[in-house]
Amino acid sequence: MKRSHTLFALLIALFISACSTPSQRIQENSPQFNSYTAAEKRLIRLGQIAVGFDEDQVRMSLGKPSHIKSDTDSNGTRYIWEYDELEPDYNIFNSIGISSRGGGVGAGIGVSGTPTRSKLRKRIVFERSNQRVSDFQSYD
Repeated sequence: MKRSHTLFALLIALFISACSTPSQRIQENSPQFNSYTAAEKRLIRLGQIAVGFDEDQVRMSLGKPSHIKSDTDSNGTRYIWEYDELEPDYNIFNSIGISSRGGGVGAGIGVSGTPTRSKLRKRIVFERSNQRVSDFQSYD
């Protein structure tokens, strides 16, 4: 029984740490954050990015990406960071039952949901030559 409580507490801690905010990430990296321009600081505080941001700035603004992909060709390798968001998958069901012998009538409605589907929210492309953001899309 204790083992399941420990596992549950560990899972909750991992979930909470994965949901850090720009403010928390700024606080954890304040010397680095203080070296940025005023415009960069403003965007990071708002959880936004701009073309020209490096990987550290993107991570500070948006957090750890859900996926990192690479695309290699004769010009080199570019990296694509993707940020997904889990979406609930809801099911609604109902049932009605009538019994002629027992004289009973019954009805029920049920709803269930699980966060099993992920939806792409942001895609950031880093330039091959300098590993800075060259393009990004939001799918909100």
